[in-house]
Amino acid sequence: MTVLLVILAFVFITGLCIGSFLNVVILRTLSEESIVFPASKCPKCQHPLKWWHNIPVISYICLRGKCAFCKEPISIQYPIVELLTGIIFALVFCKFGISLDTIAGWIIASLLIVIAGTDFKEKVVYDIHTLSLVGVGLVYSAIVTGYGLFMMHQTTGSIEFSKQLLLNNPFTNSVLGIIAGIIIMEVFARFGYLVQKGVRMFEVGDTYIAAGLGAFLGWKTLILALILSVIIQVVYFLPFFIKDLIGKKDWKTFIPFILFVIYAITFFSLQHTGVIDIDNFILYIILTIILAGLGIYTCYQIFRGLRENPSSATCLPFGPAMVVAALILLIL
Repeated sequence: MTVLLVILAFVFITGLCIGSFLNVVILRTLSEESIVFPASKCPKCQHPLKWWHNIPVISYICLRGKCAFCKEPISIQYPIVELLTGIIFALVFCKFGISLDTIAGWIIASLLIVIAGTDFKEKVVYDIHTLSLVGVGLVYSAIVTGYGLFMMHQTTGSIEFSKQLLLNNPFTNSVLGIIAGIIIMEVFARFGYLVQKGVRMFEVGDTYIAAGLGAFLGWKTLILALILSVIIQVVYFLPFFIKDLIGKKDWKTFIPFILFVIYAITFFSLQHTGVIDIDNFILYIILTIILAGLGIYTCYQIFRGLRENPSSATCLPFGPAMVVAALILLIL
């Protein structure tokens, strides 16, 4: 037990250090600077920082959230990203232990945090991050599939290529996940054209994020991740949104919105408990179509309302919600 706690502490501290580096990646990507040179500096006064100013979390606390030179406030983003990365690294290690899965999980989690960071901060998603996520997912699934085939050969002395094997291996699921992510997000994105000409409901960056999630989750879990993403998005601005709808007496949006939330939560719960699953294909498709129908109509009403009366309090990029959903599924 003592050894395990020591390893876990080491993993957590490593995660804190990686989180510090991810902060650099997020901010310097946005400012279009190199992530290597120059050395760390204050973003306000540009003064180079000493090594003791860069200790994750501890430096922020000791400096009381202010630059040691110009005394300007340091963004709370720094300790939040560091702590979040440390916690996620520890949780991934607790789930997978010392394995290739853990290394893949750390890489994927790091990419997701960077994607969420740039999207949440400036509503920008960079191709280099999302395409890297797709690449990591494909490589990891190829390694797992190859290892599975190797073990099959070692056990049986041969590899029997069947329809079941070709359709239900990690690499195929990864490729199908990428395709599903692109198709689903682009269909919903173009639905915005029905509301206002030339306006997408989701940006292209969100499509790339969905493709990346599909690459490492597979197409089945991707659907679950997107449903969970919608729920997370809803929870964020639910109080503001409901108050606004009731105040305007917009029952055309309020009623389908509530129905969608209830149905989505029920669908997610039944799928999680195994009451409904992909094995009962016809029922699963029917329930999914109903969910999609409610979601499309609700999104139409929400998009129409936000276009007519934009509110910064209720606008949040969809990318971070997808990232949170993916991290939840990765850990749980």
